Amino acid sequence: MRIGILSFVSSPKGLAKGTKKIIKEAKSRGHKVNVLYTPYVGLVFGNGKQLTYKGKVLAPEKYDVIVVRPGFTADPSVNSSIIKQFQLAGFYVLNGYIGVFRAKNKIRTMQMLDHFGIPVPKTVVLKDSGLLAEAAQEFRYPIIIKAVYGTHGRGVFLAESKRSLKPIVEYLTAKEKGPVFIQEYIAEAKGKDLRVFVLGKKIVAATERFAKGGEFRANFSIGGGLQNVVLTKEEKDVSKRAAQVLNLDIAGVDILRTKTGPKVIEVNSNPGITSIEKGSGINVTEKLVNFIEHRVEKYGKNRKPLKKRAMKE
Repeated sequence: MRIGILSFVSSPKGLAKGTKKIIKEAKSRGHKVNVLYTPYVGLVFGNGKQLTYKGKVLAPEKYDVIVVRPGFTADPSVNSSIIKQFQLAGFYVLNGYIGVFRAKNKIRTMQMLDHFGIPVPKTVVLKDSGLLAEAAQEFRYPIIIKAVYGTHGRGVFLAESKRSLKPIVEYLTAKEKGPVFIQEYIAEAKGKDLRVFVLGKKIVAATERFAKGGEFRANFSIGGGLQNVVLTKEEKDVSKRAAQVLNLDIAGVDILRTKTGPKVIEVNSNPGITSIEKGSGINVTEKLVNFIEHRVEKYGKNRKPLKKRAMKE
């Protein structure tokens, strides 16, 4: 099998550990793997080439699948358009444009989850810090404040009082030049959340992450701890539905355990592999490559470019 890894870094030095594990596992099975770094991808319009890489035409016949590792945190519209171009050119892509765009645009994520009845924490999105007084009335302190574009727990703050809320929001709206999330703090979660790894319609691993040393964020990448966890049926159902609603083939669903049941706080289109393998004791890399092989065999054959009607969202 010929696998292309679409990476949003500029060189091998920037590849995430999880991406390197995927490459190693795929090569160990005899697959040919090439990493395509997006700074060298050209989108060509008007002459039918559609895509180039380092100035040379990139043909879909050269790859059985393009596995997207969308490690970008900026406005997703431009980066997601690169993924879309691969699909329009006839490449078989995992994850596709729509899923990545919905997951990377946190406002769109909340819209989709809420619309389809998937429980989420109470959230207000605002851009004007002058509206804080009214928005804050919806919550009890402490309050979570999040940047719209962020990853690994970065861009997430905790306001203990009205006095501390305003400068945080003013800072984020100025820095991000866009809106921010104000979200309820769920005390009963006790600084813990669940990361559920979903492939297609199947959950392959899960871990509980917990904050350490007075930190309220449970992310492993910023020092959080990990432990094995047994999911409830409701948590499993919510995780699979969240991935399906966002149209993600490969997803990491983050859940809080609350008094009223599980609530989804984020859905990732580029879920980390190292941490969930450590926390769950499951070889997620192996299962992911198995999934890629299965999908290529089932859907990658006789693929065709997307039709004009696919140009939505």
